[in-house]
Amino acid sequence: MQTNLIETGKWERDLEVEIPAERMAKEMSSALRTHQKRLEIPGFRKGKVPLNLIEKRYGAAIRSGVIEDLLPRLLQEATQEAGLNPAGTPRITKLDHEPGEALSFTASLDIWPEVELDNTDGLELSRVVHEITDDELDEQLTELRNRQATEKSVERALEKGDVLIADLQRLDDNGEPVEGDRFEERYFHVGNAEAPSPEFEESLVGIEAGEERTIDFTYRDDLPNEELAGKEEHFLVTAREVRERTLPELDDEFAKDVGEQFENLDQLKDHIRQQMTQRWEFMARQQMRGEIMDGLLERHEIEFPEGLINNYLESLRQEREAQGQGQDHDHDHDHDHDHDHDHDHDDHDHDHDASKFTDEERQSGERRLKSYLLMEALRSKLTVEVTDEEFDTYLEGRATEMGLSADDLKRSPRVSDLRRDLEEDKIFEQLQTTANITEKKV
Repeated sequence: MQTNLIETGKWERDLEVEIPAERMAKEMSSALRTHQKRLEIPGFRKGKVPLNLIEKRYGAAIRSGVIEDLLPRLLQEATQEAGLNPAGTPRITKLDHEPGEALSFTASLDIWPEVELDNTDGLELSRVVHEITDDELDEQLTELRNRQATEKSVERALEKGDVLIADLQRLDDNGEPVEGDRFEERYFHVGNAEAPSPEFEESLVGIEAGEERTIDFTYRDDLPNEELAGKEEHFLVTAREVRERTLPELDDEFAKDVGEQFENLDQLKDHIRQQMTQRWEFMARQQMRGEIMDGLLERHEIEFPEGLINNYLESLRQEREAQGQGQDHDHDHDHDHDHDHDHDHDDHDHDHDASKFTDEERQSGERRLKSYLLMEALRSKLTVEVTDEEFDTYLEGRATEMGLSADDLKRSPRVSDLRRDLEEDKIFEQLQTTANITEKKV
């Protein structure tokens, strides 16, 4: 093929491509023979229809199909020949082909911008330092005790700390049942500080099995679900069963029940403290990484095609929509779920409407793209080497976090991404060696 590259913008290109008539003739001949094998026309046996007759009757349609099938492969060949790395799928803007002649087309595409790194030394960073307190440790132990609590049915009124099994029927503002909004055998641990509506739970105190009670309440204003936050609701609650919860004693036997690797309570406490320390260290590293990227973004002016950010935002939106398919996002389902839970690059083109993305989405998308470009530039500038021994040790740690064996993780399609993750870790470590770091105790 012949290619001609035209620069239409800083990061935009038009790629003119011509495919010789001889190659198109071979592709067309192959397609005609494929059709000949399966085509049935009265007066001819299957597979014996003359090729010239097939071309006369169906040539135009077959040629369109050949071109449609060829274009993705031709685009890949053409971009490789031109030494381009498209940021998204090229867009065909012109296509010419007549029978027996060469195929010519023009593809418009964006290329990945290249970032020229300036000085990366002397970044102003802060390192979060946190000492685990006895109160924090006690909170974790209390959570463990709650997970291992036992329950027994009791013949008395509901008290705080008890569990209620009940049926719920949503009511409208007039107190009438809302059809289809009945939820049976819901589980409520009454008195849970994280309840979607403490007001709802407080109204349940004193109810007995078999009793019905109409509850008017309001959800907490700080719920993540914005549709429910601060919303007023009305429910008819029918109590089925009251259960009393008993927490296990905090002793050596409790530690053994938590995990057979613990011989006594002190070992369990040491393990919990170590886990909490690791979580704080992880958060500190993540915060420092964010500060590093913020500092580099301030030092570098990064521009990219408008189409690139629009395509990127559209791909993120489509990913979210795909993940949401099959899930019930109805308000009523969210209500039910909240109670249950609490008590226990892309082929889009430039024609996308950029106005449908919020300012927050656009700012977040631009930052992520700029961060990606900066990281690729850092990979090229900084010399980092990951030895096989280092990677094996890293894999063992990640496998433990994921609950897998190191061998299983090595066979995973993610193994190349994990190596890149380790490379990034070493890049950030290298940047920190020349930074000005201030400890921040929290």
